Amino acid sequence: MSPHHDCITDFKRGHYSAVSELFNDYYETLVEFAAQLIIHNREAHQIVQETYIKLFGMRDRFDTEADVKAFLYITVRNICFAYIKQEKEETSGEGMETGNKPEIVSTASTDDETTRAVILQKMHGQVALLPDPEQTVFRLLFYDNRSIPSVAEQLKLTPMAVGQSRVQAIRLLREKLIEAGLFTVPGFIYFVAIFCGEQHS
Repeated sequence: MSPHHDCITDFKRGHYSAVSELFNDYYETLVEFAAQLIIHNREAHQIVQETYIKLFGMRDRFDTEADVKAFLYITVRNICFAYIKQEKEETSGEGMETGNKPEIVSTASTDDETTRAVILQKMHGQVALLPDPEQTVFRLLFYDNRSIPSVAEQLKLTPMAVGQSRVQAIRLLREKLIEAGLFTVPGFIYFVAIFCGEQHS
């Protein structure tokens, strides 16, 4: 993070500038780190994006950049180990994700504030295209800021089932945004982790 302004304050407030700066500082290095552990580059990108979403969802708990950096690397490592364990348990020879999926590449730009505002609203529209139960779980978790146990209780599902629907919802939304020309990594992280919750508040 740049030393020229109070980055942690921006981070805690959920400013897009903090998402962009943390993306520029650590994203590619984290993807390389994850790819060394799990080999698969596509899943490495997904794991790192998930880590950033977790980070910004817990942003009030961090007080220093060192804490942020440590969280990013530890969480990427832990998700990679969980991925490896799941992959080993697969009996069909399939990984965590199969089929022909769009490449995880930017199909838009969210650097300009006016353009970003338009794209975020269009992203919001893409959520409405998600199937159920993924859409319901996504809305409860990210728009309503509910916990997984709370959502599980309301929907009469197990916490594991809610967690799986959460992961699937994020994957499906990412694919829809790429195909619709609305995807950037910082914009996607900001939308899921911050923007959705602000629509409910």
